[in-house]
Amino acid sequence: MARRSIWTGVVAGALTLGVVATGCGSSSDSGGSSSDEKVFTDYAYLSDSGTNTSFDPGVVQTLSESQITTALYDGLTDFDFSDPEKPELKGNVAEKWEANDDATEFTFTLKPDQVFSDGSPVLPSSFKAAWERAGSPELASPYGYLINNLKGGAAWNSGCLDAEPPEEAADCKEKVDPAAGLESIVADDDAMTLTTTLEAPNADFPSIVSHPFFSPANAKDIEKIGNTTGWGTKGLTVGNGPFKLESANSKEVVLVPNKKWGGNVLGDTEVKLDKLVFKQTIDVETAYQAFEAGEGDDAPVPAGKYKDAQAAYPQNTITTTNVGSYYFDFGEDDPQVGGPDNVKLRQAISLAIDRDEINQKVYEDTRPIATGITPPGIPGYKKDLCEYCDLDVDKAKDLLSEWEADGGKLTSPIKINFNEGGSHGDVATIIQANLKDNLGIDAEISGVAEDYFVVVAEPGGCQLCRSGWYADYPTYGNFMVDLFSKASIGGNNFGRFENDEFEDLIAQAQAETDDTARGELYNQAEDVLLNKETGAVPLVFYTGSQVFRDSVKAYPSTPLGIMLWEQVEV
Repeated sequence: MARRSIWTGVVAGALTLGVVATGCGSSSDSGGSSSDEKVFTDYAYLSDSGTNTSFDPGVVQTLSESQITTALYDGLTDFDFSDPEKPELKGNVAEKWEANDDATEFTFTLKPDQVFSDGSPVLPSSFKAAWERAGSPELASPYGYLINNLKGGAAWNSGCLDAEPPEEAADCKEKVDPAAGLESIVADDDAMTLTTTLEAPNADFPSIVSHPFFSPANAKDIEKIGNTTGWGTKGLTVGNGPFKLESANSKEVVLVPNKKWGGNVLGDTEVKLDKLVFKQTIDVETAYQAFEAGEGDDAPVPAGKYKDAQAAYPQNTITTTNVGSYYFDFGEDDPQVGGPDNVKLRQAISLAIDRDEINQKVYEDTRPIATGITPPGIPGYKKDLCEYCDLDVDKAKDLLSEWEADGGKLTSPIKINFNEGGSHGDVATIIQANLKDNLGIDAEISGVAEDYFVVVAEPGGCQLCRSGWYADYPTYGNFMVDLFSKASIGGNNFGRFENDEFEDLIAQAQAETDDTARGELYNQAEDVLLNKETGAVPLVFYTGSQVFRDSVKAYPSTPLGIMLWEQVEV
């Protein structure tokens, strides 16, 4: 989600984020809903059912599921993207926050009138209990590493508890008391304050807690679910956001307005829909076909359909840039491509990939070519940081020859993993052909139908595997730390990238309170990742890929790819 003007080609409306103002029409024009009830039926974001596992805020991982999570939950802070190039962090459930001088302690003061959809109050203890659950080893959240920001969080996430027998905690350098919980989170419900002590300085912490992982949890909901989760009602569902859950099954999720909602950072206090329905299909092609047949109010655009969709449906987001990156990871633990002995092989592969061909054939020239992992729109972004992101067949062949001269040898085809659905298979096929035509390297493509992000995160699960990332919050650390730090191995670090110099640089960046200096340190870290180690292959930066009907009066989004469902109007 990069520098963006909200929805290209239309005049911005009066809403804070410059929402689309389109032709009016009755809701009966869109998906067959009754003219008396304002229903929005979404196919665009939940279309690929194969990667959907849970919209529980403690474990939600995909952008699709986040659309539901962010409609159900509000956190301590959120961003106002009224000026997309200068997002402003504001208090949401938090009225204000204060930090000590070295950014190791933050105290959030909560608004006194916030409640969950069942009417129970949102208290500091609602956050403490939710964070401890989200970071627990039992829940095994892909974002569990986020709890490591807090003092004792790594021990908590690893299950290093005082109650364990010594032989079961032999590898624990530090242990925490499960009865006391994380003592670095102090919830004072009388004073309405939540005080957090961090493991190390981190000036971005107030931005980080805008992530759904740090949402509050209803006490009765936790009592019912515990440290388990799953799809629909198998996870937490009672939130404090603009909508509440009415029903969920394998085919659809239905939300209705939360009449007790406290409002957002933009000043909205009521939603404009009577019902919001998320439809699951096998893949984006099926969802788009349903839209063409008159079903639903929006849909994702599959590969090869971008120009046709723009012509058929003038109301679309196809040329709208987002703050997100599409890339492939190398498996650091893979004997064929990983490790220090195979750096030149990785560099040769990156140089042999024709990103222009991918953009033309798959995205019909609608996406910017990536020149790094971190996209434009992120403070500290540096253009053309990647030295191996241009097609250079001669240099690629030279590097491959040097690698072979040093003893490198491929004993089997390189496996290109991707999650089925969408255009990922088309991208993998082009990469496969590029490697064969430009380097003489054989590769096999391997689609994963279900739980892709779980499969590739396992040890040995990734050799050259498809990744993609929309920023959770607009900070450089959200790309470097969340995707490539040692702490995120087993979560979002699919390639299991690990490098001491990189770790030292991101630690320095997190501790740096000066914005410019922090950005420069992250630039250096990304240079290590992409150039010195070449742990990933950037391909394109994300743009929108949705079409919506003329009867949709407002279809607003943030640069993070998250819809403002409270502002959607039909």
